[in-house]
Amino acid sequence: MWATAKTQVSLRGSGQSEARAAGALLVGGAELVALSLALPHPGGANAAEMIVTATAMALAGVLCLAFYARIPLPATHLILAATAAATGLVTFQSGVAAGVYGTIFVWSMLISAYYFSRRVAAAHLVWILIVYGLALAIVPSTAGYSPLTRWLFTAISLTVVMALTNRIVAHRAQADQRARRFFDLSHDMLSTMDREGRCVEVNGAWKQLLGYGSDELQGRMLLELTHPDDHRRALAAAAELFKGAESVGLESRVRAKDGSWHWLRSSSAFAPEDGLVYTRSTDVTELRRIEAEREELLEEVESLARSDALTGLPNRRALDEQMPREMARARRSQSPLCLAIVDIDHFKLYNDSQGHLAGDVALRECAVAWDSVLRGEDTIVRFGGEEFVVVIPDCIEQAAEIVERLREATPQGQTCSAGLACWDFTETIDELIGRADAALYEAKAGGRDRLVHTSS
Repeated sequence: MWATAKTQVSLRGSGQSEARAAGALLVGGAELVALSLALPHPGGANAAEMIVTATAMALAGVLCLAFYARIPLPATHLILAATAAATGLVTFQSGVAAGVYGTIFVWSMLISAYYFSRRVAAAHLVWILIVYGLALAIVPSTAGYSPLTRWLFTAISLTVVMALTNRIVAHRAQADQRARRFFDLSHDMLSTMDREGRCVEVNGAWKQLLGYGSDELQGRMLLELTHPDDHRRALAAAAELFKGAESVGLESRVRAKDGSWHWLRSSSAFAPEDGLVYTRSTDVTELRRIEAEREELLEEVESLARSDALTGLPNRRALDEQMPREMARARRSQSPLCLAIVDIDHFKLYNDSQGHLAGDVALRECAVAWDSVLRGEDTIVRFGGEEFVVVIPDCIEQAAEIVERLREATPQGQTCSAGLACWDFTETIDELIGRADAALYEAKAGGRDRLVHTSS
């Protein structure tokens, strides 16, 4: 709770933070493209053009980060728009509109919603959706979904991101506005202390915010009110203060009269001429709460990016992230690892006769039923369309039993076919999936409603 009585105003040039964020977005997007090319990915991608595009993005990002102070705000909007256009180009060059590049759209939307007004953020959202729509219209594959379905999922997801981020930013702006009003009206918590840290005087804001009157605190060690975990930082700041340095922005928890803890951001200055420490403190408990909410939102967005919107199961991106870890663990412990691909029989005919809404219901019911019969260590993933992938670690003989148990749990009188493959510790993820897919094809060719277990 040691902090300065002098007003410290941090001024930044217009658009500097926004330009740095846009630069970081470009560099991060380029790294994402490079990572997607380095890891196993669908065939048909124009790798050379993707490398050129990623290199251009990285170079532009580095320039933005190096010269952010000279970039005006309108140019930042153009950079964000160009990033969206480059992402659409990369999506087209990849050949499949189901890759990880949609993450760049999410980042762009978070930056736009965080730094700009709702109207400007909405304009960026419209541009992103136009770019993605064009990419969907010309990309060779949309990985099992219609272009319209993928576009609608993206539009809904990005709109939710924009709305939630705008809401959090609005809350934070209101809290900042309140803090500024308190300062202008001298409603901050002002106090003076002697060299030993004993309170000499406090203003009325202490009574209003923490419940303490001046007579209750006079002569009391204010460090006694500070949370024990914050004592070391407070004492270190005080030591520097008496050496002539200023203590600015120290945040610590202070106990109110009712026993609750408040986060205070304090600034202090020592006046040798009268031997007193002058402190101004602002209650930032609400700001801390909003920051925590924003972190939870970002985690939620990341979670949504790894989940299938229809079934709630992990999606292909989650599988791509999980399989290298599973393979590394299996290789390290020399334990078996099996993978099965399950396909609902005659699902297209079911969709055509019952309607797509009924088909969606069937997919959700299958996902719930199948997930419920798996072991805790098994994972089922929505692979695309009516295909699901089941990752089965630590067993070989039981793997077929597990898949058969899953097939028996198929609801609504439906049947399913499955192909099962066990990893040989040498093949790639795509090769393992390819063997399981070949076994699935054999099961279908053999009349469906069966499991085929392929050997390595």
